[in-house]
Amino acid sequence: MITKKLNWYYICLLVFGLLFVVIPTLSLAETIELTFAHPYTAVHAQHTGVLVPWARKVEAACNGALKIKFIPGGALAKPGQTYSMVEENAANIGWDICDYSPGRFPLTTVIELPFMINSAEKASVALWKTYEQFLEFQKEYESTKLLMLSCHAPGVFAAVKKPVKTLADLRGMKIKTASSITSAALQMFSALPVTQPVTETYTSLEQGMLDGVVMPYDGMAIFKVHELLKYYTPADFYSMVFWVAMNKDKFNSLPEDIKQVIEANSGLPFSRASGKFFDETNTAMKQKCINAGMQEVNFPKIEKQKLLGLTYPLKQQWVMNMEAQGLSGGAVLQAVTGFLNE
Repeated sequence: MITKKLNWYYICLLVFGLLFVVIPTLSLAETIELTFAHPYTAVHAQHTGVLVPWARKVEAACNGALKIKFIPGGALAKPGQTYSMVEENAANIGWDICDYSPGRFPLTTVIELPFMINSAEKASVALWKTYEQFLEFQKEYESTKLLMLSCHAPGVFAAVKKPVKTLADLRGMKIKTASSITSAALQMFSALPVTQPVTETYTSLEQGMLDGVVMPYDGMAIFKVHELLKYYTPADFYSMVFWVAMNKDKFNSLPEDIKQVIEANSGLPFSRASGKFFDETNTAMKQKCINAGMQEVNFPKIEKQKLLGLTYPLKQQWVMNMEAQGLSGGAVLQAVTGFLNE
């Protein structure tokens, strides 16, 4: 009887001891960590207002089985290097601007044509719907798992010394440009587009190397150039596209339930949320620009028509360039325009 009691004692002791070995191992195995890297600061409005809330929502829906760790500030890649970083799985997820990888996403640039959009949310939704509609558009991102496409709020003209009220006012002005399409439009206005990193724009304005910028209000405030600019002219001139993508192999390796959670919170709802937040931030930053002393001026209707007329050929040229690459530029432009007008 004593022997039997001792045997049960040792068995219980062994099982109890194994719990300390096995349970922590299982606990660690249950939590998957994904890294999310981008080149911008941790105080960027999209980081704090869109990306982090998206990650926390996904984590909550996974009930502790997933953790998303942010690595902002270009610690892993500078602007333009992020997509390659995601392809190589140096980070599992990334966020960047399409134009910083020139030539890589040709159909995506459709939304960057002049005077296309008046709302970042509408533009982001229209772009994602167009992406879903065209297989050749989807092929631009086929090396990754695309999670979001979004546009920033419409860019405006802003100047240091003289208000921009007419086409003639733009003649000869040195203006910080945003993309190759924006540069082409500025040249049509007889302005002098200057390509440079936005981080250099404050110094360039301060030293007189630039006369003005084309930029959304939030960009002016984020990079503090609103401190030097005196006039702004609303024009819905242009936008640029941001993407969020995940390494395809990493996504495919996830448990099915986690993949379903990521899918449910990505695509159209993620794109819409990003665009909506761009609009909201832009409104607040416009007020910040006004509070800093910037004054609003406007194009008379006839002057706006001149700008529209001059840049219309850029749409035709864009279509021809796409079709020369074997892409359905005309159909894509028609589709995104239709979605913008919904």
